[in-house]
Amino acid sequence: MPSPTSPMLNRLVTLLLAAALLSACGGGVKDDDHDHEDTFIDTAGRIASIENGASALRIHDLDSGAVEATYTLDHAPSAVYASPSGRYALAFQRLQDQVQFVDGGIWQEDHGDHLHDYKQGSRLSGFKLSGVRPTHYDAQPGRQAAIFMDGNAAATPPANAGVRLLTDASIGAGQLVASLDLPLPIHGLGEPVDDKLLTVARADDAADTLPTHLHLYRREGSGYAFVRELPTRCNGMHGSYSSGGFTVVGCQQGMLVVQHLDAITVSERMAATPLRVGTVAGHPRLPGQFIGIGNEGVAPAPVTTRFYALDGAAATATALPLQGWVDGSIRRAHGFDRSGQRFFALDHTGTLVVTQREGTTWVPLARVEGVIPAMPAAAPWPAFTANGGRDEIYLSDPVARQLVVIDSLTGAVVARRDLGFVPAGLAWLGITR
Repeated sequence: MPSPTSPMLNRLVTLLLAAALLSACGGGVKDDDHDHEDTFIDTAGRIASIENGASALRIHDLDSGAVEATYTLDHAPSAVYASPSGRYALAFQRLQDQVQFVDGGIWQEDHGDHLHDYKQGSRLSGFKLSGVRPTHYDAQPGRQAAIFMDGNAAATPPANAGVRLLTDASIGAGQLVASLDLPLPIHGLGEPVDDKLLTVARADDAADTLPTHLHLYRREGSGYAFVRELPTRCNGMHGSYSSGGFTVVGCQQGMLVVQHLDAITVSERMAATPLRVGTVAGHPRLPGQFIGIGNEGVAPAPVTTRFYALDGAAATATALPLQGWVDGSIRRAHGFDRSGQRFFALDHTGTLVVTQREGTTWVPLARVEGVIPAMPAAAPWPAFTANGGRDEIYLSDPVARQLVVIDSLTGAVVARRDLGFVPAGLAWLGITR
């Protein structure tokens, strides 16, 4: 033990006195120099757009109204989507068996005691995902997304389908979270719900090449373990969405409603409709409520698009009449706004019909003619995307080569921005508020 007059003891006393003085003055040593309060950036986000038949992907900054960057991809994209948390654009190159990624440069991080917004320049990622015929994209917003690879039955030997699971973090790291290879090529879907995955199978007696059943898998590390086949048959399966503890898929006879009961258990029921549902629309802020979309009639005979409101808990579908939607009206684009309380449908004449959720029902809100003054005679049709941070939605106008900005509260057009090219797809990137 040091003596009362030793140098060691004197130094210890000096350090203790200094520490006490610093504490009294509010001083001390910080564990880092990071601001521990919320960092909010007031930004409308950016839009990733693809050009018809070209390899260009453009990032439009909605704050400045300018093109922030243009990237030349390996091939012309067939579709563009936003990553689960909205930071990255996923450029599908279906016929070239590839997906490329562009960092949109706007994101939010949860630092535990606060949220931190970031806005930087966009950049083309070096990460490229290879897989045979990437076609369907199914997201659990804010968490994860599955890319369904259809495979290729015409290849020699045939190339089988598969599912690839991604998150924003895994895209940034240039890797997958998990993958599943199926035993056949098939045009299907892959709905990720927490650690469960619902994907497709086809019975031997199927009338066409589309799936007939759902298979349930559970994620184990970087792979999936088969759990069981759901017995309810869904002929002509196409289209899906998950929200509020339910996954819904479109069928020849209506919509198959799967309820997620716990971490591994599901049950299913069929919600019948008068005609086949080929598209299922939903929104994470409208849990358990869906809209099924199908066409009545086959060209060259008159065709009419019909809509059905589905309550997941009751597994009942009822006709959803849209304001002024007459026989012969065909849907060309659709989607929800950021709230999930307003549904938009663009018909073949360029008229936008807005329907609003009030309580437990849908009611007419607006019918706006001339939103797209001249509808193209063939694809690419107008594309829809919604701003997750502002009350705006966007439609592309392939004929006028414009981006149409719409007030999502009223359906009114507030701006038409010249693009200078024929747009073939849109995806909003940014921070969802």
